[in-house]
Amino acid sequence: MKKFANAAVMTQERKPLEIVEYPLPEIQAECVLVKIDCCTICGSDIHSWIGRRKAPVPIILGHEIVGTIAEIGPGQVFDSFNRRLKVGDRITWTIMDNCGKCYYCRQKGLMMKCKDLKKYGHDSCEESPHFTGGFAEYCYLTPGTCIVSIPDHVSSQEAAPANCALATITAAWEEARIKPVENVLIQGAGALGFYLSAYSRHNGCSNIIVTDIEDFRLEMIQEFGATHTINVRDKSREDIVSNMQDLTNGFGVDCVFEVAGRPELIPLGLDCLRTGGRLIEVGNSFPNADFKYDACKIVWRRLSLIGVHNYDARHLQQGVTFLAEAKTVFPFHKIATHTVGLDDINTGLELAQSRETIRVAVLP
Repeated sequence: MKKFANAAVMTQERKPLEIVEYPLPEIQAECVLVKIDCCTICGSDIHSWIGRRKAPVPIILGHEIVGTIAEIGPGQVFDSFNRRLKVGDRITWTIMDNCGKCYYCRQKGLMMKCKDLKKYGHDSCEESPHFTGGFAEYCYLTPGTCIVSIPDHVSSQEAAPANCALATITAAWEEARIKPVENVLIQGAGALGFYLSAYSRHNGCSNIIVTDIEDFRLEMIQEFGATHTINVRDKSREDIVSNMQDLTNGFGVDCVFEVAGRPELIPLGLDCLRTGGRLIEVGNSFPNADFKYDACKIVWRRLSLIGVHNYDARHLQQGVTFLAEAKTVFPFHKIATHTVGLDDINTGLELAQSRETIRVAVLP
């Protein structure tokens, strides 16, 4: 067993990450040391790196992780189906470690808002066990983490975005309460939009409309179930609303998902809804994402606006199950459009910040 391993560490906003060698920790009871196979770069990693959202430094970013168990501490550790885990098993895990005992965990079903929450790729790595994020060779899992086993026929690059992007979409879908043959509008053809489009097709939606400003994304998302794609780069608000009404017999869509992370899309999305429709806000996961809207429209048109941030453990398991069941229908392997090694992490961040990718996979 190695005694030291490398990690790409952020020490300052907008500065290149540095490769740092840390000692591997002694594995405590019911903890797990995972050798990372793949970590994809999430939009929130970029937000932290460029300073849009504050992050404690030094920090190992990265939370969309798949790895192989290298060592287990004293005691038994089980996956989400209560199967005992062993060295060599390939796994992913919840973005958070939660206490399971506080008001939010026990009474409100909001484990992602635990009062004692720890989040992989979001906390400082200054102190041992150091390996708390995915841009590294190893990650150290603590007992409040829910672990999900990866089926053999699902690759690590296919599974990595499940730990955040797909699990969050699964949580958003649950909140949306969409019924078969309803019409959805997906604002944004990034990874979140790709999973939403596939989920919508899988669950029998009628019109699955996707808007974005990049043609290559709109073309690719048709392989994930989109029935209509619209490049809105040069379209007016009025034209977009009119497009939605034309596609829905003049009513508007039943549900809008904002997953582009553009606050100005929220008022537009609300206007695209039918009376009684709902908008699920997922993309604006950074401070000062302000927008303006006439509250009278919300009241008179009986609209709902629901925010979804992160997910419960069941959503991650549902997401991995969906990947396993639907991989012959949707080309999930295409979502990781680029790969880099750990030594090239800064190239990967630059790629991920551009609109030339869907997800960038970091392979340590």
